Amino acid sequence: MGAPTSFEATMRSVQSPEFIEFIWDSINTPACQIAMLVMILHVANYNITARYEYRTHNFTKWIGPKAIYFYAVYLVLSALVRDHFIHLAVAPNAGSFVLFPATIATALGAFCFVAGALLNLWTLKSLGVKGMYNGDSFGFLFDAPVTDGPYQYMSDPQYVGTTLSLVGTAMYYQSIVGYVLAADMYIIFWVSVMFFEGPHMKRIYSSKDKKKSE
Repeated sequence: MGAPTSFEATMRSVQSPEFIEFIWDSINTPACQIAMLVMILHVANYNITARYEYRTHNFTKWIGPKAIYFYAVYLVLSALVRDHFIHLAVAPNAGSFVLFPATIATALGAFCFVAGALLNLWTLKSLGVKGMYNGDSFGFLFDAPVTDGPYQYMSDPQYVGTTLSLVGTAMYYQSIVGYVLAADMYIIFWVSVMFFEGPHMKRIYSSKDKKKSE
């Protein structure tokens, strides 16, 4: 099954028995598999390093009280590496899943990408660098949960923003690989929040509350 070249062809392809095979063939490439792996490694990276700092405080011991800012730069660079490999997987797959005319796809894709980036910046404004980049693990704890900014509407806006930007990339390139990677990214973030980040935050703040009550 070849790549559909129009909305009508895309709708026919979705209804065909070969559609699953088409998706599998699209994502069963070294570039896509590397992108998926790097997405997982990026999330594992900040979960592991945050726990390491919380338990040992070695980053703070080695770098000093400004360690959180170096760590923030490190995580931003890690995210840029992730995005580079996503681009390497999505760009060659352009036009593989046409849902919109080219001009609409370009406009919608750009809008979603920018909206996702702005949502992340809004999150950064609400949390600050320390709050955005695992500052809790470095000892910078909030007195109360953040409820302003995007947190009025959602619990993990930075992950919504990142996923929305990737959906925009998928729209821009009209790429089935882009849509699959966006779904993967959402799932990876959900698993991280539910089973790793969430329990880690509860551990940190329950320890803080316990110390205050002693």
